[in-house]
Amino acid sequence: MPERKNQHYVPQHYLRAWAANGQLNIFHLESGGIFSEGTDSVCARNYFYGNPPVVEEELANLEGYHARPLNGLRQGDNLPDFSDQYVQLLLSFVTTQRTRTKATKEDIRDGDDFIRDAVREDLEADRYEDRITWKSDLTEDEKEDALVDASLLGTHHYLISLGIFGYIGISDLEGIMLRNVTDREFIVSDVPVVHDIPQYSREQGIVPAGLANRGLQIFCPIDRNRILLLYDPEVYRFDANSRKQVLIKSPDVVDELNLLQFHNAESIVMFDSSSEDYIRGLHVRIDEVRRREEITVPLEVESGKKEVVNKVPAYQVPKLSPSLPGCTTMAHLPYAKQRPNCRSTEAQNLARRTFNETGTPDLGLITSIRVLEELLDLS
Repeated sequence: MPERKNQHYVPQHYLRAWAANGQLNIFHLESGGIFSEGTDSVCARNYFYGNPPVVEEELANLEGYHARPLNGLRQGDNLPDFSDQYVQLLLSFVTTQRTRTKATKEDIRDGDDFIRDAVREDLEADRYEDRITWKSDLTEDEKEDALVDASLLGTHHYLISLGIFGYIGISDLEGIMLRNVTDREFIVSDVPVVHDIPQYSREQGIVPAGLANRGLQIFCPIDRNRILLLYDPEVYRFDANSRKQVLIKSPDVVDELNLLQFHNAESIVMFDSSSEDYIRGLHVRIDEVRRREEITVPLEVESGKKEVVNKVPAYQVPKLSPSLPGCTTMAHLPYAKQRPNCRSTEAQNLARRTFNETGTPDLGLITSIRVLEELLDLS
């Protein structure tokens, strides 16, 4: 296989926490089958980030940075031990992982028809003639497909860039570690970062959870015994110990946290020591938690024209929220689409400025990684 052809949308360094001798146990949601597969091939596709693989090469560097705090946690560090740099890298990992998955890419493809209409109009008007030199004789349909694919990939690159700088937008969230002390393990899925807004989702009819929303909770499995929980401190209080840990002693709560992975998964969940009966038992309960609602959202195409599209967005809040111990909710606070101390606009402006200055999506994403290196003094 050509170098860097196999490109992961969930990094290998992250999945290794659930692997034994490089192998993961995998449950396939659609077929119900359970099989073993190596971390080198799970959650990966050929040229997922484009060909030639220039973006993949830079993402490998980013993964190296993101692995630093994760490795620290897995080797015994606690959240209070972390430097500001490690905290920012951990937050950047969480927000980047949210944007780089196959689920996000499929979410972008929901706008395919509108992008295709705009591309077809531009081709008919010969607007690309002075901008593109085609390397081979392509039919008009093939040119259209190539331009649509490039547009979709460019959008994905931009969203990943937003994820890289996402640590700025969620810097107002507090973090604790949910420490599993039962004999059951935490599992993980191909879309591991789960967003929830338990205080407001039902009364407000919230379907997708945004990074800026008041009442946000973000769950990110770290390994078989730990889940990082980021939460809005204005809405929730947790009785954590000096290590910023909340001990999970109830197997039922472990089940509820594992069901979040079934809710969020696109195709598979992964595990190490759990029995097949346990995993299948969770799958039987998937309808308790899994939400896939169709909503109407505005979409702006390249021409500037706004359309309305019905879609099933990624990152919907679950039907069931875990009953976490030691949690107090500030029930008097009204819902708001943006937390008062959230800096999401700052993060968005940084990504937008980086892309505007570079001119092409792949270079914009590469430059975003370089900017992160400068901002966090990485080497």
